[in-house]
Amino acid sequence: MKDIKQSNRPLIVENDFIVTTYDIDIAGHLNNVVYVRWLEDLRRIFFDEHYPVKNLLSLNLYPVIASTNIKYKRQIKLFDKPKGFMWLEKIDRIILKLKAEFTVNGSVAAFAEQKCVIYNLETSQIVKPPEIIFHTFIQETNVKNVFM
Repeated sequence: MKDIKQSNRPLIVENDFIVTTYDIDIAGHLNNVVYVRWLEDLRRIFFDEHYPVKNLLSLNLYPVIASTNIKYKRQIKLFDKPKGFMWLEKIDRIILKLKAEFTVNGSVAAFAEQKCVIYNLETSQIVKPPEIIFHTFIQETNVKNVFM
C-alpha cells in the first residue's frame, strides 16, 4: 500500500487513536460521534503544526467549522488501532477545505471533509484567513491559483 504521507495531501498531519469501551455503541462498533471528536483532535493538531490557534486568538480570530461530512467505509471496533490523517485540500477565498481519513491496518474506515472559516471575535464576522496560511499552502503544493 502507498504510504499516505507520500501522496498529494498538503500539510498532512496524523494521529494514532485509542478505541475505549465508552466509544463503542450497542452494535459493537465505534459510535459515529467519536469520529467528530477525532476530527476535532486532528484539526487541533493541524492548526498546532501549521498556524497555532493561539496565534489566531492574538488577532481576535478563531477557526470555526461550517460543515462536516463523513463517509463510513468499514467498522472500527474495540481493540482496533485506528490512525487519523488530516490535510488542507483547498483554500477558496474564505473557506479552508480540510479532508481527513481514518484507517485501521492500512484499510480506510472513513473519509471526512470539513469546511472551516475564520471568525473575527471582535466583529462577529467571517474573515479571510491570515496570509501566512495561503503562503504555506502555496509553498507546500506549488499551486499558484489559490483564491486569495
